[in-house]
Parts: sequence; structure tokens; C-alpha cells
Amino acid sequence: MAKNCNSNQRNINNDILNNQGSCCGATDVCLNPQCGDPRLLNLLAPVIYDEVGINVCQTITLPEDFLADYPTAYYATAEVIDIDLEAPEGEDETTVTPIAARPNCYNITLTNLTVDFAIKLYDYSKRLLATLSLPDIVYLPSDVTAPGYDSETNPESTNFDIFAPYGISYTDGDITTPSLNVIGFSDTNNQVAQGLNLMALPKVLDFEAASPDITIGLTLICNSVYFNAYRIPHDGKAIATKGSLVTDDDSIRMEFVEGSLLDRNIKPLELCNPGDTKNPNINDEINNCN
Repeated sequence: MAKNCNSNQRNINNDILNNQGSCCGATDVCLNPQCGDPRLLNLLAPVIYDEVGINVCQTITLPEDFLADYPTAYYATAEVIDIDLEAPEGEDETTVTPIAARPNCYNITLTNLTVDFAIKLYDYSKRLLATLSLPDIVYLPSDVTAPGYDSETNPESTNFDIFAPYGISYTDGDITTPSLNVIGFSDTNNQVAQGLNLMALPKVLDFEAASPDITIGLTLICNSVYFNAYRIPHDGKAIATKGSLVTDDDSIRMEFVEGSLLDRNIKPLELCNPGDTKNPNINDEINNCN
């Protein structure tokens, strides 16, 4: 006869539940969730353990018809949408290398970063005219004959060491391919990852509508990030600004639409269950249990 796998099942003792009052002493966490201190908030947050930043800059020749439809353009700003770390075939590429005898540190070499910009054009009164794409601009080109290369302001590469005590992430779990996550403004790259992250902050240093050139400085910041749980004091939840529809309808639906915004009002780790929408008085009964 097959052995029942559940025959050795063990229940978990919860020290917080066992040491609290009568409500918290219940062991059925489905009916009485684990109690906590309402003055503190348990938070899982990405924490920066180390970071390094550098500045690079280059003057970019704009496409011939880039400004053709915007003769009143006077100002410009830039936003980094994406950075492609894959180098052209046969050229040097960005690398992440563990440092011998220093297991908590990695050496990062940045080169051939292909940056996609969104350029916003404004008129003399700083009214937005258009947002245009300026893709495939290479910073830190390994080819010293490439446009924009400069040995001082946009060299062929830069390298630095970074402290990453809990290791790094790997592409598709392949330990031969260390991952450097790019944080940009595309829906495919706008998240922080555990491990190494790279982001860029651009600034337009020179722009004249009569000239085909634009000079963009770039701050590149690399950091090591790990998710950790913390208990933090808080002063309550943030209140969102509410807008109201303008109408003469006085139905129960409009009473709701014009009323306060809904909010999840059960505190993290609070004892009680959510209220019953069919019996609003039950909220008071539940809130009195502790």
C-alpha cells in the first residue's frame, strides 16, 4: 500500500500569533491574518548597494529633414528611450567580469552603447512642437574613426569596479552570460532588476535650429541592486487627487461617482477580514476585534 505523503505533515508555529492577544492567538490565518504593528509598514524594496556614474558627450549631426517641418523650433530636450548593449559584429562589446580574489566585486567595461533618443522640440515661447525619434546614436564607440568619437569626451570605452555582494543576474539563467539590465522609457525596459542596472540621464548642451548639429551629454549610472524586506514607519497612506464628473444626475450611481475614492483600508498584517459590502455595519464590528 502506498504511503500517504501527508502522514508526516507538520503545522508551522507562528511566534507572532502565539504571543499576541486573544484575537491574534488564533492559528487559522485565513480567518485571522498575522497581526502587525500598524505604525510600521513591511516593504519589499530594491536597495542600491553600490553605484558608479560617468559623463560622456558628443555632437550629433541630425538627419537632413529632421527640422524641416518645424521652422520655429528654438529649444530642444532629450530623453533616453533605450540603450542597446550589443556591439556591431567584429567590434568590442560591453562586458561584466568577476574580479579574481575579490568575489564581491565585478569589473564592468562599457563600450559601443547604441542609444535611442526622443527629442522634444519647443518654440521660442517654450510650447511643445513635436517629439521626434533620434535612434542609433553610439556612445563610447570602439571604432576611433566613428562619428562623435573623442578621446576625452566620448572615448572608445570606460571601465570601473562595482561592489555586488550577493552576485549578479544572468541572461536566461546562463551563467556564461552576465546580465546588465538597462532602465529606459520603453515598456520593455522600464523596470529595475535584481543585480546590475544601467540607466542614462541626457542633457542637450547645444542646439540651434539653423545648425544641423545637436550636442547631447549623457550621465551613465551603473548600480548593484537587491530586493530586501524592511519595516518602515509611516504617516498613513497617500491620498490621490480626485476629479469629479459634472452632471445633474442624482442617482445612487452618481452618488458613488462623486464620492470619495475607494481605498484598500486593511493595514498590512492587520488582524481583521475585509468588510461585507452588503452589511456596512460589519466594518465597525470587525475593527473592534483588536
